[in-house]
Amino acid sequence: MSSGGIDTNFTLPSRYYTSKEIFQQELEQIFYSKWIYVACEADIPNPGDYVALKLGTKSFFLQRNEHGDVKGFYNVCRHRGHELVQGEKGSCRRLICPYHNWTYNLEGKLMVARGMNPDFPNEDFGLNPINVAVIGGLIYVCLSSPAPTDIEEVRSMLEPYLAPYELPKTKIACQKDIIEACNWKLVIENNRECLHCSSNHPELLVPLYSSGFGKGLDKDNIQPDERRFQEKLQEKEREWENLGLPFELIEFPDGLWFRTVRLPLANQCISHTLKPEDACKKLLGNFSRPEGSGLSLWTHPNSWNHFLSDHIVTFAVFPLSVDKTLVRTKWLVAADAVEGVDYDLEKLTYVWSKTNAQDQSLAEGAYRGICSGGYMPGPLADEEYLVKQFLSWYNDQLTQTPVH
Repeated sequence: MSSGGIDTNFTLPSRYYTSKEIFQQELEQIFYSKWIYVACEADIPNPGDYVALKLGTKSFFLQRNEHGDVKGFYNVCRHRGHELVQGEKGSCRRLICPYHNWTYNLEGKLMVARGMNPDFPNEDFGLNPINVAVIGGLIYVCLSSPAPTDIEEVRSMLEPYLAPYELPKTKIACQKDIIEACNWKLVIENNRECLHCSSNHPELLVPLYSSGFGKGLDKDNIQPDERRFQEKLQEKEREWENLGLPFELIEFPDGLWFRTVRLPLANQCISHTLKPEDACKKLLGNFSRPEGSGLSLWTHPNSWNHFLSDHIVTFAVFPLSVDKTLVRTKWLVAADAVEGVDYDLEKLTYVWSKTNAQDQSLAEGAYRGICSGGYMPGPLADEEYLVKQFLSWYNDQLTQTPVH
C-alpha cells in the first residue's frame, strides 16, 4: 500500500528517523496539533495539585481547580515570561510567579499584578490556556486552537470501555521514566506489533498471548498455533457478556486515532504477573473478584495502556529530540491500597519493567542500524499490519495542510 509517497508495506526511509527538519514538522503537525495523551487524573487527585509537562519545546502544566475540573495552561507568567511552576509535581491554591510574585488563581485569572498601577487591567493578563479533555480518567491535551473536534466522538466510544475500572479512584503506585536513544517512531512501531515477542519477551508472554496484539482476531482464518487463544477468547466473551464488560474490538474507526479490545490472559493468569495470582489485593471499580482479562488501549501518536481488574499500566511517549525519546510508565492501583499489605511494588512492576528494558534495547538497536549507512527500508510482515496502519496514519498527518 502506497500512501502519498510512503510505501506502508515497508519501513520508512532513513531520513524520517534522522532528519531534524522532519522532526520539527512532526512536532508542529502531530504533537502540537493533535490530541495527545499526557497524564491521568491520579496525577492530580486533589484541588491545587499540578503536574508539569513538555511536548517538544512547549512547556505546560495541568492543575485541578476548586471545582474538581482539570485545567491546563502554558507554564509561563504573563509578566516577564518566567516559568510559573517548578518541578514535575506539586500543589498550591495560588500560582505565584517566583520572579515578581504575580499571582493567579486555579482558573488562571490574574489576581495580583505586583508593581502595576491600581487601574491595571488584570482581566487581560490571565494565563494562556491549552485544550484539555479527560476520557475515563485519562488526560489528553491539544496545544493548538481550535482543537480537533473528534475528541467527543472518541470519548463517547471509549468511556464505556474504561468506566468499569473507575480510574479517577486510583493512585499512582509507581512511575518509571526511560530516555531511549532513538527516534520516537521506533518506540511506537515496536509497540504496534508482537511478532518480536516470542524471541524477546519471556516475562510478558507468561500473562499475555501474542495473539490479539496485531494478529489472531480473524475468527474465520484461525491458525493452528492460535486455536488455544481463540477457544479461550470465545469462552471469555460469554463471561464478559454476563459481567457487562465491553469487549468488541474497535480499531481506528472512521479514521480516528485509537484502538481498543479486551483480551483473555494466558496461563491461568489473573493479572500481569509471572504466576496465576493478583498483583494487588484491592480490586478496581466494581470488580468483586479477579477477572482474567485485560482491556488494551492504543492511541496515536504516543500511548498504549492495559487495564486489569487489580491495576492499570499506562505508557506515554514524549519525543525529546530526533534521537531521544522519553517513555513514561505508570502503575495505578486502588486509591486505598496499601503498599506492603495489598501489593508488593516489585511484583506489581516486574513484568513491564523487564519488557520496557527489552523494548528499549530493540528500539535503540534498530536506530543504530538505521544510522549505520547501510539501511534500506525493509518489508513488513502481515503480522505487522498495525505498524502499517500507524505509518499510514503518520503519513496522512504530514501530508495534510496545517490548519493552524
